[in-house]
Amino acid sequence: MTTKTPKRLCQLSLSGSLLRSLPQSLLYLFILFFSTYGYAQKVVNSQLIDVRLEVKLDNYLAVASESEAQAKVLLEDIIAQVTAETPLITRVRALGYRASELAYEEKFTQAYALLDRLKQASEQAQVIDAQAEVLASRIDFMVMEGKRGDAFLRVPRLERLLEKTQTARIRYYGHNLLSSIYVDWERFEPALQHLLQAQQALGEMNSSLNEGRRLYLLSRIANIQLSLEQWDAAILTVEETVPEAIDKGYQGLAYDLWFSKYYAEISLGQLEQALRSLNRAYQMAQELEASYQEVIILNNFGDTYLRLEQFDEAREHLLEALDKAEALGFDGMLSTINFNLGFIAVKQGDSLGIKQMEEAVANFRETLSNSQLEMALGELAEAYALVNDHAAEAQILRERINLKERILTQSQREKMSELQAVYKSRDDAQQIELLQKQNELKEQIIKNSEQQRIVWILFTAFAAVCLVLVFLLYRKSKRANQQLNRANEQLADQSLKDPLTGLWNRRALQERMLERARSDERSQDGLLLLDIDRFKQINDRHGHAGGDKVLTELSKRLQNICRDSDILVRWGGEEFLFYVKGIKQSSLLQLAERILRTVAEHPIKINGELISITTSIGFIELPFADLSEHQVDWERALQIADMALYTCKARGRNRACGVTELLVDYDTARIALEHDLNQAMNNNWITLTVIEGPQQ
Repeated sequence: MTTKTPKRLCQLSLSGSLLRSLPQSLLYLFILFFSTYGYAQKVVNSQLIDVRLEVKLDNYLAVASESEAQAKVLLEDIIAQVTAETPLITRVRALGYRASELAYEEKFTQAYALLDRLKQASEQAQVIDAQAEVLASRIDFMVMEGKRGDAFLRVPRLERLLEKTQTARIRYYGHNLLSSIYVDWERFEPALQHLLQAQQALGEMNSSLNEGRRLYLLSRIANIQLSLEQWDAAILTVEETVPEAIDKGYQGLAYDLWFSKYYAEISLGQLEQALRSLNRAYQMAQELEASYQEVIILNNFGDTYLRLEQFDEAREHLLEALDKAEALGFDGMLSTINFNLGFIAVKQGDSLGIKQMEEAVANFRETLSNSQLEMALGELAEAYALVNDHAAEAQILRERINLKERILTQSQREKMSELQAVYKSRDDAQQIELLQKQNELKEQIIKNSEQQRIVWILFTAFAAVCLVLVFLLYRKSKRANQQLNRANEQLADQSLKDPLTGLWNRRALQERMLERARSDERSQDGLLLLDIDRFKQINDRHGHAGGDKVLTELSKRLQNICRDSDILVRWGGEEFLFYVKGIKQSSLLQLAERILRTVAEHPIKINGELISITTSIGFIELPFADLSEHQVDWERALQIADMALYTCKARGRNRACGVTELLVDYDTARIALEHDLNQAMNNNWITLTVIEGPQQ
């Protein structure tokens, strides 16, 4: 079971599907059941398949949906009938299923060895369809093994093979796989494009399960809408799909749809509707005897009732979840449930609940990823605030800020590395393709020249017409290239913008800073890092839609302050960053004060309620304290501003803080500047300027 998220929202990102609670081998067979069963469509390479064995392989997948043990016996019987004379596509399919079973038993060395033999046979026979299926299986195994970077490197080649693949079954499987990979990479536009191509392949397949495949594609679209935070669209997709899934008997798919609807509704703050959807998901889990999933849902019930401040209901469901988890040995959920029970105790005034939450967090530090731990620390800080232990709250907030920065830095490096590798692979492929086209063009030119010579001798007028046609084709080609260049420019601009606010994103700032580093002339600039105060409370009370409204409204206000030469960036979550060119220290202080006033002067109306908004700001000059930027580059300076921002939070929020003077050499104060400004101030190493925000 992979559901180990400590967030009270209860395993949504990792356990929002019943499929993910099943054993891995059953999960894979379920996917194959929807992607390959009923291989009865017409195949152009008919001499490369064995119809009799194809029917048996279809039957294997049907049996696998009912009994894993029987399916294994059936597959062994099929493989015993496969010989070197078996048509290649059928042989690749049968042995590919065997490799899949090995991979899901974590016998990856044997699985890859089997794929290597199939790859060699496919390339020797020059059968594109077989090559595509072998490569898709290899990518699938790499993702399972956690080798995401190696898997991404092979994506461009699979895309090129699928363009030439004739077998609809293989195209359906390949495009579904690529869609999942692009979703994992948070590139949702190509993910949707591959789903559409899978749908086109589905239209060429003739099977009684096509209806189930269509519903499966709709559920994938709903999941992408959730990833894009298109909550209303996701709810509409689910409402249109789930009745048909239930009617057709796809209970597992129906469960996944109900859980997706619950996730969207709770994100919108529609708690009563979310409870109804969660109840339907719970009924499905009981019908499917999915005991582990029942534990997760009971925990989610507890979370939702906690949000409604119905503490008795919340505790009742969490205690039931605790009993079931202990009986199942579901250790991954025990700490999460105890964490939530402790939070209820704190909410009801029992400070002993803090101890229960601390013990759970101690376990989380050993078992969870940084991103999951960061969410748990946020709730622990909230609990410390409720019991007025502000020293502990400040310590946890500091840890959370540092952890969040590490998460963002690590994620950025991983994404950039993967992006560079994929683009390098694409560029190499495009160079090869370009050379091939150039050779083809040269050969065509030679042929055309000979033809034109003959035509010129015989029919001069006809040659003139040919030249006109060539000119028209050239102009059409040039126009198409211009349109392609414009489209590429638009895509490049979109990659530098935040989709919610329309502001520049991190990548845009990094490119600007690279330009600044290359420039011989550098001005005195400034960095101001903003964080909206108590933004999590706004999200909890008004849902993500309310939080999004606050972000977009503040973006408009901040843009009115921003000069043409400045850059305003959505830095992440509720954080914004000003990069201000050519500004003196006195003007930087005035700008910080103006931002505080602009953010706070007008409340924002959410769901009929006026919400007062304030912000905390950490600011710094660049270069810092007249130091060389080789010694303190913009990223180190921003880290100091981040610590100043943390100091604002610790001093009560709604203010701006900045290190405006360094009183000792940098090496003496470096560690304190990056990790503990209080130490630097106590040692009289720095001057910290504080600007109070307007009174609320």
